[in-house]
Amino acid sequence: MEKFLIFTVVGLTLSAVYAVISSGLVLTYATTGIFNFSQGAIGMVTAFAYWQMRFDWGWPTPIALVLALGLLAPAIGLVIDRVIMRGLRGTSEATRLVVSISLMVGLIGLANVIWEPGESRPMRTFFEGERVDVGVTTITYHQAITIVVAVVVAVGLRFLMHNTRMGVSMRAVVDDDSLALLNGARPNRIAGISWAIGGFLAGIAGILIAPTLSLESCLL
Repeated sequence: MEKFLIFTVVGLTLSAVYAVISSGLVLTYATTGIFNFSQGAIGMVTAFAYWQMRFDWGWPTPIALVLALGLLAPAIGLVIDRVIMRGLRGTSEATRLVVSISLMVGLIGLANVIWEPGESRPMRTFFEGERVDVGVTTITYHQAITIVVAVVVAVGLRFLMHNTRMGVSMRAVVDDDSLALLNGARPNRIAGISWAIGGFLAGIAGILIAPTLSLESCLL
């Protein structure tokens, strides 16, 4: 029974991480029609940047999180939309997929230039060592935070898409952007927001899963 609970907690934690990053992937695809293969690479870059600020430079955790998640990750999404993705409108599905894959490879290459591969980069979990008793087993604070974040993201996206004007505009644009434009929606602005949120969610997933993986290689 104890092993079952342990593996259940581990499975829920990993599932929560994948749920967060896939939520961003689905959001950008649902609102722009582009399947973003670089979603994981955005999370990887954000995780490395967080490690750089928090553990290499020794900045406080709140500051590192704000800069990594509040600034860098959304900025990457916005830049991708403004510089690359807007020029793909009207192109074939194959073209969009190739560009997305190329972007993933480019981000990995950029990370290899900034952070030398093969170097050990230990990354501690949030509230390291703190645990909560759950019956015959325990759950770490980091695992609990990961699961709670996934639930909050799911509820937040549901509320955004169905209970806000921006969410309704996002769904309208993907159905018929010309008609949505005639009704006051701004497709370019909506796409930018979608990519920024997608980058933010990728960054969250990258930071949450990084302590369980090795940061010696620039690929999560």
